[in-house]
Amino acid sequence: MEEGEIAPIAGRILSPYTSAQSNLEAAYVSLRKRIAALEGTYSSEVLISLKADADASVNRTDTKPAGSDVWTIKWEENWPVILNAGKTVDYVGKNINDRDCAGNSGDSIGASFLYNKDLSRERNVALRLDRLNVTVVATNDTIISADVLPTRSTVYDISSHSTGIADLRYRQIDSRVDVINLGEERYTGTYDITRKVEMVLVYTNETNETDWLSCCVGGCSELDPCEIASWGEVEVFDCVCS
Repeated sequence: MEEGEIAPIAGRILSPYTSAQSNLEAAYVSLRKRIAALEGTYSSEVLISLKADADASVNRTDTKPAGSDVWTIKWEENWPVILNAGKTVDYVGKNINDRDCAGNSGDSIGASFLYNKDLSRERNVALRLDRLNVTVVATNDTIISADVLPTRSTVYDISSHSTGIADLRYRQIDSRVDVINLGEERYTGTYDITRKVEMVLVYTNETNETDWLSCCVGGCSELDPCEIASWGEVEVFDCVCS
């Protein structure tokens, strides 16, 4: 387990400028920040809490049907990560650029405030990664398919006053790393912006099994037609009750 806290910096006078950057990463969860400011008054407070557990074993199973060259490889990983981070910024001066980005297993969200002479913002991030399942179907020569199935949640809450350019963006991907949700916004001028974005994906491995003898035992009327439409009892085993 890791926990960290950055103490507040209150009422600093910048002369002539300041710049800073920080990167935090645990497993597949990350938080990045960049700031650069010219002369002015600046105060900021950052509080970060991180809990990461990587003690459990990674389970792997390999299967290959007899006579086939296709492998199915599965990984199960239970390394939970919980990251909570809060940040406030107040600045009045010649110019400030303030950026941050949070990532969670391919999902990402962040904001950039550029060329601001008067900027105040409060941002809270809550990132949670519970577990990760990966299924790869491949031969000795090529990968046929790969599914990455993390159970995760990403919450980004921001309230700001800006006088320059404000860029707000988010991206969410599915198990094939295809983008399923994307948002990009830009504001130029003086704006008060409040926004909260929550992205959640929960993957479960479920197999719906149908008793292939149900029609012979209880009659075809007890079967859901949608479950047998793809195979048909006559074509498969010449069911006597049809």
